[in-house]
Amino acid sequence: MAARSLQIEGSRGPLTPPQLKASWTRARARLSVAKSAALFLLPTPLVFASIAALVADDTSRLALVGLALACFWGAGALAWRGSLEEMRYVLGEQPDLDRVPRKLLSAIATAVGAALTALAGAHSLVGVLVFALVALMGHLCFFGRDLRIPRVTVTAVEGVDVISVTDQLEQAQQRLRRIDAAARAIANPEFTTRLTRITSVGRDILAKIARDPRDATRARRFLHLYLDSTGRVAEEYARTHQGVHMQSLDENFRQLLIEMENTFTEQHRRLLESDAVSLDVEIEVLNARLKRDGLGEYAEKRS
Repeated sequence: MAARSLQIEGSRGPLTPPQLKASWTRARARLSVAKSAALFLLPTPLVFASIAALVADDTSRLALVGLALACFWGAGALAWRGSLEEMRYVLGEQPDLDRVPRKLLSAIATAVGAALTALAGAHSLVGVLVFALVALMGHLCFFGRDLRIPRVTVTAVEGVDVISVTDQLEQAQQRLRRIDAAARAIANPEFTTRLTRITSVGRDILAKIARDPRDATRARRFLHLYLDSTGRVAEEYARTHQGVHMQSLDENFRQLLIEMENTFTEQHRRLLESDAVSLDVEIEVLNARLKRDGLGEYAEKRS
C-alpha cells in the first residue's frame, strides 16, 4: 500500500451534542472514581486521635478509633472499586457490571465508622445514631447509588427459547456499548454522530426483537456477525487514527459508515415488515465490503 501523508488535526471545531454528552459522561465517570479519595483523606484526624489514645494508654478509645479508621478506609476502597467498575462499564471497557453493591456496602461502612468515632468521643446513644445516619445520607448524596445493570426483558412466546434470545440480546447490547465507546474516542464529529445514529437504530432493533423474539432467528447474522464487525472496525479506527487524519482512509471510513447506517435502518424496516430474505443478501454484500476495503482486515479479527 502506498505511503500516505499524515495531516495532524489542527482545530476540531465546536463539539456536537453527541460529543458533548459523551464528554460529560466520561468526565462524570472519572470524577466518581476521584471522589473516593475523600474517604481516605477526611478521617486523617483519627490518626492523631489514635496516637493520643495510645500515649494516654486509653485502650478502649484506641480500639474504637482504630476500628473507625478501618471502616472509613474500607469504605474508600469499596467506593473506589465500585466507581472504577462503573466507569469502565459506562465507557464500554468492560461488558457487564458485578452484582456486588459496592457503593451500598461502602455507605454502610461509612455509617459504622461514624458511629464508632462518636462512641470514641463519648457521645450518647442518640448522638451515635445521629452521626451514623448523617454519614450514611451524606455518603449516598456524595457518591450516589450503585449503577443498576440494564436487563433485557424478552416476551415469552411459545416455541421460542427465551433464555437463549435474552443471552443473544445482552451480547448485542455489549457490542453496541463497544461502538459507543469507539465513537467517544473518535475526534471527527461527523463520524461520532454517524456511529451514535447507528447504535440508536441498533437499540431499536434489539427492542423489536425483545418484543417479538421470533425475529431473533432472522436477525441472528445481524446480532452476531454484523454488530461484531461494526464494533471492531470502529474500535480499530479510533485506536489507530486518534488525532490524525489520513484523507483516503477517512473517506473510505465515511462511506463505510454510511452503508452501515443504511443497513441498520434497513434491518429495522425489514424486521417490522417480516422480510428477511433480501436483507441477508444486503448483509452479505456489506460484509464483503468490510473484507475488501482497507478497514476490512479489522472485521476478520476474532478474540
